Amino acid sequence: MYGGLIRFTCKPGKRSAFLDIVRWSARLARDGEPGTLRLDAYVVDGEPDVVYGYEAYVDQDAFQAHITNPAVQRFGAVLDELVEGWTMIVPFCDSVVSNVDDDGGDTAPQR
Repeated sequence: MYGGLIRFTCKPGKRSAFLDIVRWSARLARDGEPGTLRLDAYVVDGEPDVVYGYEAYVDQDAFQAHITNPAVQRFGAVLDELVEGWTMIVPFCDSVVSNVDDDGGDTAPQR
């Protein structure tokens, strides 16, 4: 699996509009991108202008397919209008353990 975690700081009063774009992008990914496993947005109490985004894909090819879709292109076009800045919390990379990966192990580790 391939994914990353991003922290977006929205401009004051723009978080709702930002989340609308994220919802639209998530729907398009759900309906037309079988390689996109997760597009999640999280908001945290005490951080009124922040949105955390988690994305997960079956592999890097699925990620590349995602970033060429119309929703991501639209997202990029409005990013400066809605967001003051963003930080990669976990850069896009391959996971080493995931509940969606089949590692072949059906037993608990031995102590």
